[in-house]
Amino acid sequence: MNFELWMSRRLRLSKDAPTSTVTGVVIAVVGVALALIIMELSVAISLGFKHEIRRKVAGFEAPISISPAEVYEYDEQLLRLNDSLLNCVKSTLPDARLSATTRRHAILKTDSDFIALQCIAHSASHDDSFERENLVSGSWLSPDSASHIVISSQVASRIGLRVGDKVYAYFFVNGKIKPRRLSVTALYNSHFSEYDGVVAYTSPALMASLAADSTLVTSLDIEGISIDQVDPAAHALTTTLLNAYQRGDLPEMYTISTINDRGALYFNWLDLLDTNVVVIFVLMLAVAGFTLISSLFIIILDRVSTIGVLRALGLSSRRVSLIFLNLAMKLVGLGMLIGNVVGLGLILLQYYTRIMPLDPEMYYLSYVPVDLSWWSFLALNIGVAIVAWLVLYIPARLAARIDPSASIRYE
Repeated sequence: MNFELWMSRRLRLSKDAPTSTVTGVVIAVVGVALALIIMELSVAISLGFKHEIRRKVAGFEAPISISPAEVYEYDEQLLRLNDSLLNCVKSTLPDARLSATTRRHAILKTDSDFIALQCIAHSASHDDSFERENLVSGSWLSPDSASHIVISSQVASRIGLRVGDKVYAYFFVNGKIKPRRLSVTALYNSHFSEYDGVVAYTSPALMASLAADSTLVTSLDIEGISIDQVDPAAHALTTTLLNAYQRGDLPEMYTISTINDRGALYFNWLDLLDTNVVVIFVLMLAVAGFTLISSLFIIILDRVSTIGVLRALGLSSRRVSLIFLNLAMKLVGLGMLIGNVVGLGLILLQYYTRIMPLDPEMYYLSYVPVDLSWWSFLALNIGVAIVAWLVLYIPARLAARIDPSASIRYE
């Protein structure tokens, strides 16, 4: 153990220390702890919001969708699946999961009210775990049933429907209206009002009964791709389809859209959270830095005579500054320890119990989401320690410049 570290440990900051020193110690430790707690909560909540909102958007929107380039005048865009198209997709994205999806606009009408919805039917290869986890009553529809529909609790409340009720649905197909008598088999609630208010789920059998050609679908959805890989995968797929079309392997060109395009509004909103987190970080670091500098100056003033003795014994100004820098960093370490215990404790409590609620109409979630990103917390602690050392270096250097002859007489 070097002399500077040993000396910094010998200087008492609580027992037998002046009252001003004890006050400075408390201010420094509390300032660092509070700053770290707030920064950790900011990181956890920001990452939690991003993860949950992206997961919800991904539940309604496929990572990549392929649809025909030609737009029909009266009907939805229709896509005919062929072996050439499927082979191109599978060769480019072999690990992806393909789901044929049909979307049709419809009006649900009761005796006293009506509402316009977009009815969605996925093929059996679609992963419906997201839809099932959002169910609040009833049971998920069977893919072979042509008389069932799943609507949101928001829609059910608006037009007065419950599970088991019958409702007339009017579908728009090729410029014509085709009515169907459907049974509400389940209600869901994702707390994502923009989607809950317009999306209903039906079966492929129902969609096939509406179309003149049951082999036509609205889009080929490509699932099982992480959001981070969507853009590179879409670019590679576009290149593959374009080359195949130019060779004559594909009968037509297709339009490729991604979740980043369709969910841009929500993702841009999430990007604003990063700005808020940066502002919080700057404010908290400023508060912590101010309390540390103030506390270190208080400790230095109470130890002026000690500094004079050390300098008179021949200690260089650099070694004296290291003594007080080590002393201050000990306070930083204590504050960080308390901050981590309290901050991570609150994050874990919210992660497992969700005791802090939110208004889902405003935030799309019924609770405050948190994400346990241990690498982010580790990087945050390292960053706080480095900033604290840089902030404390200047006042520690000033302490070493005190004149020995004047400091020994100081009271």
